[in-house]
Amino acid sequence: MKRKFKLLFFMLCIVITAAAAYTIYTTAGSSKTTYVAFGDSIAAGYGLEGYAGSREAPPADSYQALVGSFLKTEPVNFAITGDDSTDCLEILDSGTADKALSDAGVITVSIGSNDLLKPFTRIAKEAFGITEGSSMDYSSLEDYYASFKNSSWIDILAMANGLTDKIRDNKELHDKAQAFSGNFNQIINTLSEKAPQAEIYVTNIYNPYKDVLVIGDLADTYIQELNNAFTDTSGNYTLIDAYTLFAKENLSNVKFDISDLGNINLDPHPSKKGHAKIASAILDALNAKHSPEPANITQIKSTAKNTVNIKLSCPSGKSGYDIKFASSKNGKWAMLQDTPSNKNQIKSAKLKSGKTYYFKARSYNNVNGVKYYSKFSKAKKIKIK
Repeated sequence: MKRKFKLLFFMLCIVITAAAAYTIYTTAGSSKTTYVAFGDSIAAGYGLEGYAGSREAPPADSYQALVGSFLKTEPVNFAITGDDSTDCLEILDSGTADKALSDAGVITVSIGSNDLLKPFTRIAKEAFGITEGSSMDYSSLEDYYASFKNSSWIDILAMANGLTDKIRDNKELHDKAQAFSGNFNQIINTLSEKAPQAEIYVTNIYNPYKDVLVIGDLADTYIQELNNAFTDTSGNYTLIDAYTLFAKENLSNVKFDISDLGNINLDPHPSKKGHAKIASAILDALNAKHSPEPANITQIKSTAKNTVNIKLSCPSGKSGYDIKFASSKNGKWAMLQDTPSNKNQIKSAKLKSGKTYYFKARSYNNVNGVKYYSKFSKAKKIKIK
């Protein structure tokens, strides 16, 4: 009886252990990266189709949603239109984001634009003689510029000089730009304390008005001053250089043509293309952090009909390899096999006997269900037996 009891107890232990192992395995395999976003209207996707304001889910075309899609998760959004760095700190200090941060794997921060935009817009409107509306209402500036259409060049220069005098070497704007550094460092320190396991990706500030008469050059002075707060050598976050991205091409909604001042748009937010560019830069940074070293094809031969034998190498840890093939070096590449092994004998109806094909491979790491790829190896060709 005792022997039977011991046997049953032993078997029960095996079942419990197996069940626990299965639970751990399935949980680990199905885990997702928790993505948390902080910032202002840029991160919130202001102006894009589907934008709802407040802390609603970001529009599908926003960089926040695009990053979330890549990570195969829904972003937890703490980006609020109109927020500046002080507002962002208040959110962090209030504790409302603590639960999300305790689980965070990836954090993005896009903050600082409003630290300058609020006083800059107010000062510009005062220079234009505009008194109505909110300091964030750039549409009244559009009306002002539209009035240039029927003005003489003498009048235009006079008004432009008036704005220049107000904004050039403005103490309030200098103070705001310099004060941002303290707030930003506190934001990063707080995030690092509350989410020590998370990767933090920070976008700096771009100049949406780079091509706008008078405003562009003046704004750039303060934007670059504020951007001194960011560094690409920080060990606490990865810098996403939005300033350079937007300097290369117009990625905001701003439209300004001196010959068509009646049809302008001074909305400084990123366009759909701008959001895609920001997302792409963040994904490139994620991939650079997690992708393994590139694979090499060390041996390739064909010893059987419709079959290729490929031996791969990768100098660092990896989850697996993608192998692609094409009928010419510059032809259309197609997937042949996704494999965890470095030695592969692949038989496929896609490989026609007697025909020569080119093959290339890349290694990847699988992190929480997301594949991070290396560059492809050099292509090698072989004639199928």
